[in-house]
Amino acid sequence: MEAASQEISSTSEKTNVEKTDNVIQAWIIDYYFATLCRLFKERAHDEFRKTMKIFEVLVDGLDACPQRSDLPAQRTICCFLTRVMDGKNLGIRYDDRVEITPLMSALTIWDLLKSYTDSALHSKIQKLLTVQSVVVCVKSGNAKIAKETMKWLQEQNVVPENLQRMLATILKKKDSCDQPLLNLSFEELMEDIDTFLETFNQQSSSVFLIEAASKVVQGCQERSDESIETEKSDDTPSTTQSTKPKHKRKLLSQRRSGPWGANSIKKEEATLKRTNVYSKFITRAEASMNLNILSTSSVPLKMETPTRSPTKARRKWTYEEDQRLKAGVRKFGVGHWKEILNEFDFGNRTGVNLKDRWRNLQNHRLHV
Repeated sequence: MEAASQEISSTSEKTNVEKTDNVIQAWIIDYYFATLCRLFKERAHDEFRKTMKIFEVLVDGLDACPQRSDLPAQRTICCFLTRVMDGKNLGIRYDDRVEITPLMSALTIWDLLKSYTDSALHSKIQKLLTVQSVVVCVKSGNAKIAKETMKWLQEQNVVPENLQRMLATILKKKDSCDQPLLNLSFEELMEDIDTFLETFNQQSSSVFLIEAASKVVQGCQERSDESIETEKSDDTPSTTQSTKPKHKRKLLSQRRSGPWGANSIKKEEATLKRTNVYSKFITRAEASMNLNILSTSSVPLKMETPTRSPTKARRKWTYEEDQRLKAGVRKFGVGHWKEILNEFDFGNRTGVNLKDRWRNLQNHRLHV
């Protein structure tokens, strides 16, 4: 009876751990979704694609999370954003049918997001997608793809009659600089999608991790400011005291307040220690940022420090590198370190580094 009770308790605990993991992973997905929206707004194509690889592995590997109903929408939106980012690249295909360009594919997905935006904005973005699907082909000088796109749009019944005449004129002239279309530019399409993302993030998406991290950073900054102010206030009396002439009354007051002077020294030491701790935190953060920049530039770390001290600490793993490693293991499995290195950016780390870090992550998880 007791064994059965323990088994039920163990099963319940395991279920709770799994649910907790799903909630935490959903928060991580929220963070990467917010990052993708920011990179889309910045038009940072390369960084967007790198982050999208991690997001795809995370969201596809997440089990059902009843507390969150917006995760499927986030995935659909990211599929849409990826196609729009590649909208001008006619050599990329997302569908089995070769004639479907990225913007044509984006137009199909946009129809699935109708319930997440108001009808006016949805109609405007649909119109811009329709126009740009043809205009991009004309601008690239590919009249054949432009005609195939126009035919596909007519089959889908997404082109109003007045817009059909306008696009037909463009195809006939082979000129995308028609005056009526100057107000329907690709950049306007991107800006309207930015508006949609802002509205969606305000109404549906959670930014718990970002808000929590912002509070930590703000708290560190406030403690640093307090330390600086404390140091200034401690320095001011001593400076003033040294410039004033000494007399008997001054000496008596100094003798009487002797014990307070000792406490003041301890207080100053504590302030300096606290400042040093924060300085180390800033230094490590800056070093991590520099290493990330070097790794993306393919600059070897050993060239940066040829006379390396044997006592110097090894480069620490960043949160982003841990997430890439976890995403890689989910996609390729444990032991496939070479494939993971080829897929994700780890700077100059080796397969042995990845193996050791994965072992440490597993050990840490077992003891938490």
